[in-house]
Amino acid sequence: MSTTAPDAVAAGTYNIDASHSNVGFAVKHMGIATVRGSFKKFEGTVEVGSELTLQGTVEVSSVDTGDENRDGHLQSPEFFDSAQFPQITFKSTGTQATADGKLTLNGEITIKGTTKPIELVGEIAENGEDPWGNQRVGFEVEGKIDRREFDLVWNQTLPNGNLLVAHDVKLVVSVSAVKAA
Repeated sequence: MSTTAPDAVAAGTYNIDASHSNVGFAVKHMGIATVRGSFKKFEGTVEVGSELTLQGTVEVSSVDTGDENRDGHLQSPEFFDSAQFPQITFKSTGTQATADGKLTLNGEITIKGTTKPIELVGEIAENGEDPWGNQRVGFEVEGKIDRREFDLVWNQTLPNGNLLVAHDVKLVVSVSAVKAA
């Protein structure tokens, strides 16, 4: 992904284009392989002004790891408990952006009713007008959480001592957002 300077992005409110964005995660399974998943339903806004801010909501029931049984387990009370906690939210609290497009978003993420600080790092993508005359901004950031801090504690210890599901979960967010009229 090529990057752009943050001051080259037109100021304003941008709505996340979910069909061209992704909210994903990755976690080690049995200490052997990485299982990846994403959430198919999410929304949010990006504010561009003196700094870039992001606010977003993910529908937990839209989790997709490519395995219906695992997705159902993730929605159960042993993990996200989507019946009681249907959304995951993020709100940035501060941004650092460099002239070469590097981006750090500090914020608060709420999962299963628990709010914790998180740092997401990445870069601002190219931006500008799309073929339909809309102004767009894009960025890609990633961070890490310890799922136990959000009461996502279900696990099994394997005979070799490894955990079935690692504690650390990598979050990856790729956003394309369209400037509001």
